[in-house]
Amino acid sequence: MIGQHPELHAFPELQIFNDETLGDMMEKNQRRFNRLSSAGTIRSIAEVHEQGQTDESCARAWLWLQKHADWSPSEFFDYLRQKVNPQIAVEKTPVNTWKASRLETIIRTYPNAKFLHLSRSVNGNAKSLKEFIRDQDKLLGRKDAEQLTGRALSRDYPASVWYICHRNIFTMKPLIKQTNFLQIKGEDLLKYPKTILTQFCEWMNIDASPTSINAMLRPHESPYAFVGPKIAIGGNDGKFMRQPVLRLKNTTMQESTQTFKEDASNEYNELDYENFFKKYKSMSSRELQQISRWCAQLSNEIYAMQLRLGY
Repeated sequence: MIGQHPELHAFPELQIFNDETLGDMMEKNQRRFNRLSSAGTIRSIAEVHEQGQTDESCARAWLWLQKHADWSPSEFFDYLRQKVNPQIAVEKTPVNTWKASRLETIIRTYPNAKFLHLSRSVNGNAKSLKEFIRDQDKLLGRKDAEQLTGRALSRDYPASVWYICHRNIFTMKPLIKQTNFLQIKGEDLLKYPKTILTQFCEWMNIDASPTSINAMLRPHESPYAFVGPKIAIGGNDGKFMRQPVLRLKNTTMQESTQTFKEDASNEYNELDYENFFKKYKSMSSRELQQISRWCAQLSNEIYAMQLRLGY
């Protein structure tokens, strides 16, 4: 939606700030996912170079990335910014929030950038994350791990990821100029889109006329509003790519009216201890007790965080 404003350009999920260089990012994608590079980087280069994303343009984009493998994330992003100038570039990779160190790097690299903190209720976010992980597991042929990794915990207790991301954002918020930080609830955006988008435009100091607001209500017109060519499938939220037309529903507000503790029976909030312990039976009883205490403490912190966010 934001990227459809005439003065903005929202790239797909670039996933570039996880590594030291583009080459590191590409090597990791090859090793972990058996793909050439992150789909977002390939599609972005194809779009800014050739104004279209086909297998051929994306192949040329990948060759370009190979030639610039020694570039740092900021060098690459600055190049994209220059290519879409005078539009303002928007970076929206969700995993940037998974580690506070990534956020700190971005903030210190772009101290004058504006940061939009888009939130969603823990219930709705955890449900969405669980669906995303299930789709990724199916796509990549992943199986349940016997070791308790971060991804495994995300699968069994997705509310923990919601908490960690928001905790990292609030931890790094003091590094951002107060006027450059804005928090918006996703539920409010879907219920009052024109009001919230107008407030956003005024904060960004960009055109807030009905023409621009209406353009933002047509995300399906984004050049990235499809699954991508075979050589670079993905790079955006799967649901968006499959059904990019905006559907405003008042029912989206229901998920925010139930708090984490009130909805304790929700499968996305509560850890299924019985199945969890069966799955990781190789863990010692002492380790399992530690996990139990950790989850109990985290549940209280999740509840406090949702109150802090206004849910």
